[in-house]
Order: sequence, then structure tokens, then C-alpha cells
Amino acid sequence: MFVVHPKVRQKMKNQTRARREEDKGKRREMILNAAEKVIAKHGLKGANFGAVAKRSRLSRSLIYVYFPKRSDLIHAVCERGLLALRTRFVTAAAETKRGIDQVIAIARAYHIFSKEEPLYFSVIAELETYTIPPADQNEIERDLTDCGKQMLGLVATAVKIGLEDGSISPKSGDPMLSAVSIWAFTHGVIQVSTSKECMLKDDLGVTATDMMEHGFGMLRQALACGRLS
Repeated sequence: MFVVHPKVRQKMKNQTRARREEDKGKRREMILNAAEKVIAKHGLKGANFGAVAKRSRLSRSLIYVYFPKRSDLIHAVCERGLLALRTRFVTAAAETKRGIDQVIAIARAYHIFSKEEPLYFSVIAELETYTIPPADQNEIERDLTDCGKQMLGLVATAVKIGLEDGSISPKSGDPMLSAVSIWAFTHGVIQVSTSKECMLKDDLGVTATDMMEHGFGMLRQALACGRLS
């Protein structure tokens, strides 16, 4: 009778476990890819498990295994977007030295992201309208919250660098509070320049690009003068 050595048996078990985890990860990505296509075509309201199951060619019951609630699926898509945005923020900040230039570079990166990744931007914008108390968050929601904190942390770090190198006024105050203000300001200007583009052109005689550039200029001046927070 053939006897498998214990070390070989354990190695086989580890390989089997690794394959299962890999397969699980691939199925999760398939579901998220399908969800993004559904959202792109039907919007967030149309992103139900039935539509995602049809698009991914997986059963609804299997999707429930990965995402017990519809909100879990939407949050996972949002986390994908935030991770992609974080990469852009890191790259933008690394391209310049002064803190105030890093902040503006990050703001511009966010604007470019909104143009190149409209689906992610719309999901992020939608989920910013409500919050879930930490005590009620599940694992997916906690991961999303942590990702959002990391994004603000990158902005706060740029502000801190600016305070240290003198490009940002000490009157700007707490770096994290400034980071929240910067995020809110930039996000709002992007949304208005995008959704009100025709109004800006027809009623005010300015383009969306004009508005964004004016906004970046105001942000720079506010930080330099310490009037942001």
C-alpha cells in the first residue's frame, strides 16, 4: 500500500487550500466586474443581485455567499474605486516637493479621476451622502471606512509637509481638519463643474475647465493665507 509522507500530505493540503483561495478570489473579481458593468448601464438603483448574476453567469445564491447584502456589493465596488484613486494620489504627491503643490496635485488628480473613471466617481459620491456607525459596520464596511481614512491621511500628510516647509500658513490649523475641508471643496467643485456644465456656459459664459482652474487657484490662496479651516 502506498503511504504518503506527512510532509508531502501537508504540502498537498496547502496547495489545495491555496487553489481554493485563488478560485474564490477570481469569483469575487468576476462578481465585481459584472456589478460595475450593471452599474454603468443601469445606475446604482439597477444594480440588483439578479442583474449581476445574469451578467456574471453565476448563481444568485453564490453571489450571496460573497456579498450577503446588496450594500456589501456596492461598498466593494466603491472600495475598488478608492484604491484606484489612492494610487493616483500617491503618484501625484510624489511628483512635487512643497506641501501646497502636493495638495493641488492631489486635487487635480481627483478631477482627472472623475473624468477617466466616472463610474467610480459616481459610486463614491453616492456613498458619501450617508455614514454607518462603526459599531454597526461589517468587515466590508470597515474596509471601506479604513480606505477612506487612508485617502484623507494622504491629504493631511501633504498639508503637514506644507506647514513644515512654509508653503501652507500655520493659520490653516489642524492638518486632518484641513484635509476634510480640501476633500469637500474639491469634490463639490468637481460635481458642479460636471453636472452644471451647460448652465456655466450658457448663463455665466464660463467653461467647466475655467471653473476648475478658478477653484484650484482659490484653494491654493486659501491654504497660503490660512483661511481654509
